[in-house]
Amino acid sequence: MNKLEQRIKYQFKNREVLKQALTHSSYGYEKGKPHNERLEFLGDAILGFVISEWLFSHHPDADEGVLSKQKSALVSEETLAKKALELGLGSLLNLGKGELRSGGKSKPSILSDAVEALIAAVERDGGFTHAQQLIWRLFEPELEQELLVLKNDQDFKSLLQEKTQEMGLGFPEYKIKNITGPEHKRVFQFELMVGEVKGPIGKGTSKKRAQQESARKALADERFWEKIESRNKKERS
Repeated sequence: MNKLEQRIKYQFKNREVLKQALTHSSYGYEKGKPHNERLEFLGDAILGFVISEWLFSHHPDADEGVLSKQKSALVSEETLAKKALELGLGSLLNLGKGELRSGGKSKPSILSDAVEALIAAVERDGGFTHAQQLIWRLFEPELEQELLVLKNDQDFKSLLQEKTQEMGLGFPEYKIKNITGPEHKRVFQFELMVGEVKGPIGKGTSKKRAQQESARKALADERFWEKIESRNKKERS
């Protein structure tokens, strides 16, 4: 357990709550000991809130459907099981005889539940802030990837704007063309305009992503820039 505490960078004041987090219900029922199902319930809620709050703050233009998809991907059983393996939780779990025989220490469902229980154990022992910090550390690679996507999205629009400004074309405009799909799974379509020249249509699950896609397409569309150059020549002649 000392190594686990070193890995999560948190030292428990009450080791019993950590032991409970690592005790599967199959072992608890066999031995008559507290198990981790209640902690798993609490940890699931804490993890969901922390990730939801992060996504809400960093994706101000995303609708509920998009945020839900991103959250589901980040806190999926597959992702949590991977985190459990990184922490070495499998070898620390207390499992009943049946689960041991069936390879329970490597089952994704058991491993992912153990991560949620561990998060709750930290919260019970040290408070919400420590649990939040643990989640941020555990999910740092995934959250950094989200930030990279956001940065790239912003760069497409800023790069396009820089280019049109340098060419004396003013600011690009993004006009909404269509909205499809049910309310919780909207797909937006935006058409890019530079002056009077129509550009590519971008699609996305939020207005922002659709505009970014339109800007990305425009930057790579040679025919679009040829149309702009042709129009500029006509206006100069």
